[in-house]
Amino acid sequence: MKRMLNMNYVIEVLDGRLNGSAVEVESNKDGFNNTTFTKKIGGRAKVSAVCQKANMKNYMCEVLKETIGEKTKEGKQVLSTPNPYANLFDDVFGFMLATKIELTEGEYKELPEDVQKTFEKKGKKYTNNATKKRTSNLQMSSLINVSNRRVETEFNVCATSGDNMPYKIETYSGIMSGIANLNIGKIGEFTISDIASEYRDYTVKEAEVLGVENLSREDKLSRIEKTLNALEYMSIKGNQTNHLTDTKPKFIIMADYGWGNNVFQGVINKDGLDIEMLKESIDQNEEYRLSNIYIGVNKFFDKNNNLDLDTIREELREYDFIKVDNVHNTFKNYIKELRENI
Repeated sequence: MKRMLNMNYVIEVLDGRLNGSAVEVESNKDGFNNTTFTKKIGGRAKVSAVCQKANMKNYMCEVLKETIGEKTKEGKQVLSTPNPYANLFDDVFGFMLATKIELTEGEYKELPEDVQKTFEKKGKKYTNNATKKRTSNLQMSSLINVSNRRVETEFNVCATSGDNMPYKIETYSGIMSGIANLNIGKIGEFTISDIASEYRDYTVKEAEVLGVENLSREDKLSRIEKTLNALEYMSIKGNQTNHLTDTKPKFIIMADYGWGNNVFQGVINKDGLDIEMLKESIDQNEEYRLSNIYIGVNKFFDKNNNLDLDTIREELREYDFIKVDNVHNTFKNYIKELRENI
């Protein structure tokens, strides 16, 4: 059965510039040629999904001690040796490798014996059609500032022994909301095929040589839990030297569904949680719900929203399958249910 964890989460930025942009893609209306920009969409500040995932990977490496595979660049190609059976990153975040490897006999003989078995001899060369692609099991949107459309311009001066250097930077504050889907059903499951045009993780020979099989229940749960840990403790490191701000989620709603798009998109707006929109979405997607719905709320600096634990609990008391707690306990309680039911 398809099992997709749907999430909507919120961070609160007090004064930040978390994800930089380039002058080539920004509108520089005042003509000042020494401005550092932030990413925006429709005038609102945003933090891209790529940026969020990069910082989740940092957490996995630095805190959880996971090892990320090496990538190299050759011309316009980025090359790697993906192995989702052994590597959490390849499993969760996916990969694309479009290449055909050709080795001389000398290069071939330098390979480990198990890797040699994945090559075929064609004339004087040893070849391996290494084209593989795996869809990311973690789909994410950008974080969008839903409470404040303004991106401010801050004027600064760098003092020098001669003429001082003036410069401008863009900053913002507000409630930023994003959505994510984690494909619970596909983590730890691998596609083996000799058809290079398909989505595949391994060729048949590679799978035999490497002993690839679907992960055990415990290993699968471990990868899911580590991915959710990385979201719970997400620390976006961009431009924090002079604009330090917490980027852990202060609100999250999460539940497993068997089909459809993310059911929680749009339930966070400038006023906080849109209770009526949430109720409507819950009711219309009830036939696909596979778990309790978990809502986590921490205290916000800005009190001008209804993102308050007691308020949400009272407004949703008619739904006995909605569990409201703080953010940390919400992650823990979801994982506990998943362990009991997966």
